[in-house]
Amino acid sequence: MFKEEALDVIRKAVTEEGLLASAQQRDNYARVWARDSMMTGYAGILANDPETLEGLEKSILTLAKHQADNGQIPSNVVHGKASFGTHVGRTDATTWWVAITCEYLRTSGNSSLQDQLKEPLYKALSCLKTWEYNQRGLVYSPLGGNWADEYVTSGYTLYDNILRYWALKNVSELYEDDDLKTLAAKTRQLIQDNFIKNESGASKYHETAYAKVSAKPYFWASLNANGYDERFDLAGNALALYLDFDLELHAFSDFLVKVSQEFGHWMLPAFYPVIYPGDDDWRLLENNYSYSFKNEPYHFHNGGSWPIFLGWLSLGLRRKGISSIPDQILEQYESLMNEKGHHFREYYSTDKLLPLGTEQLCFSASGYLMMIEGSNALNPL
Repeated sequence: MFKEEALDVIRKAVTEEGLLASAQQRDNYARVWARDSMMTGYAGILANDPETLEGLEKSILTLAKHQADNGQIPSNVVHGKASFGTHVGRTDATTWWVAITCEYLRTSGNSSLQDQLKEPLYKALSCLKTWEYNQRGLVYSPLGGNWADEYVTSGYTLYDNILRYWALKNVSELYEDDDLKTLAAKTRQLIQDNFIKNESGASKYHETAYAKVSAKPYFWASLNANGYDERFDLAGNALALYLDFDLELHAFSDFLVKVSQEFGHWMLPAFYPVIYPGDDDWRLLENNYSYSFKNEPYHFHNGGSWPIFLGWLSLGLRRKGISSIPDQILEQYESLMNEKGHHFREYYSTDKLLPLGTEQLCFSASGYLMMIEGSNALNPL
């Protein structure tokens, strides 16, 4: 229903430096963000849209040009100036760049570009290795160190480690590197052993915390020195499904249905449950912002619903053979755009379903393109 409109939003955001975050090209959205441009570029791969792919290649090269000496990829670039983050750096700028650059190289078949980017890709993986800190295999992210930069998750996060696995897997296959292939397999097993209750018998990252954490029908959000964060991280779980991690699908689907019934709709929250004033985590939330506080209950990262990650969830569920939930998510999103206008806004509040944040966001247009993709198009490297 909105496919051409979604593609038009993305095409308007293509510049000489690459894909901007929004077609409106204003404020700090008029930058080539690593995270945004890579996800938007991946939607372009799925849709096989030449203009988006052109923007993706420009984004890849712009971000590579400003790669730091330690291999870190900038959070964003604008007019030749790079930013690596304000309060903290962004772990997922580097992981997204590696994973999707490989996807693009595979799709384009450009062997000379593949040779050109080999060194930057390996430097980026080397940087991620240093972010383990304890040399035990999982990447550690600071508070505010990924897309949920004003939220409360930190430490060994599911989301960042799933992305690191995707990055390792893709580079190992693209450059036929057996050592990296072994490392990717080890990373996958570490995630599988440490982010969900299991009987594998493998030693755990944090034995005491693992013994105390509750079983859930999804992967836990993060692990830290003080224990597990048991909340539901939609983005991390969606990517885990898409990359074929093992999850009991019946229980997971039942959980999603339960959440949708609690909220009364299918615009599922990015994180669940919602944090309220007075909760233990509120003190981590209330001062963690740059310009204005946006994380009131049911808003932004704190229970807000983001079409981009509903798109990834739809891809993941369809990959696992589940279509009923993605169909209901798509129907809900199209109904809201028809009813309330303001197409491709950044997120929806989940109490009143208000379209909020920046308009014509490539993130959200990309999420819509992912929602409408059929399962025959789903073939990550």
